[in-house]
Amino acid sequence: MRSRRNRPQDGHPGTGGPTDFLGSRLQNLRCLRGMTQLALAEALGIGQTALSHLERRDDILVSSLAAYVEALGGNLHIAVAFPNGDPLKLIGNGSWMPVADAPRDSSGNQLCLPSVLGPEQLPPSRDVVFSIHPDHASKILAGTKTVELRRRFTAGIKPGTLALIYTTRPTSALTGFAKIQDVQCLELPDLWRKHRSAACLERGDFETYFSGLRHGFAIVLNSAQPLTKPVGLSELRKRFGFEPPQSYQYASPHMRGLVEHEWSQTPH
Repeated sequence: MRSRRNRPQDGHPGTGGPTDFLGSRLQNLRCLRGMTQLALAEALGIGQTALSHLERRDDILVSSLAAYVEALGGNLHIAVAFPNGDPLKLIGNGSWMPVADAPRDSSGNQLCLPSVLGPEQLPPSRDVVFSIHPDHASKILAGTKTVELRRRFTAGIKPGTLALIYTTRPTSALTGFAKIQDVQCLELPDLWRKHRSAACLERGDFETYFSGLRHGFAIVLNSAQPLTKPVGLSELRKRFGFEPPQSYQYASPHMRGLVEHEWSQTPH
């Protein structure tokens, strides 16, 4: 039995381009779990080359898909959704759990493969708050830095998701926002080659930040805009119970109200 999606076109797996296929989404999930390709290959009892080929495929045996997910510590569930009806479990042990209620890690990251279901079945993507150093935050809001790098990131973010920019000390304030255009999980040489200019980062700082990892995340941003009046940490705490994340966190729905008016003035 095979899991089939759209057939490859124009030399790229899947119809959404070279990063929009099942193998790539598996790779994103592995990165999210903090597991190297070599470690996962050993857990699966296969060679690293074979695993690399799997992560570039769009046509994958369900048994291979289940083994991959289980080696990451998860369980594969496949359900059938009909109009005006609840999802019916096709594969998987235990009761069916809707994607919106799937388990999350300590940072709120959804530990599942929501993109496999198709865009029309995905829950609404939640806004994200990034903690960013003042120098980098100012470059993002000025439009000169269009890629934010992260060691870890969530797999469930849709293009167009709102990224709230919390500028760290000494500013300590919510200073602006941008739209997330794309999220890419790449091997570090590819990450540096593709995004070094847009990330506005020196090579030494890049290597230090990603020390010990083989992959990293590039969050591609656009439509960045500073807030007319930054909102300080004391007000954020009082109004929203907000505490700055070390890297990122999902935003309270109420925080979106801080930027809704200014956001409505930007092109969508």
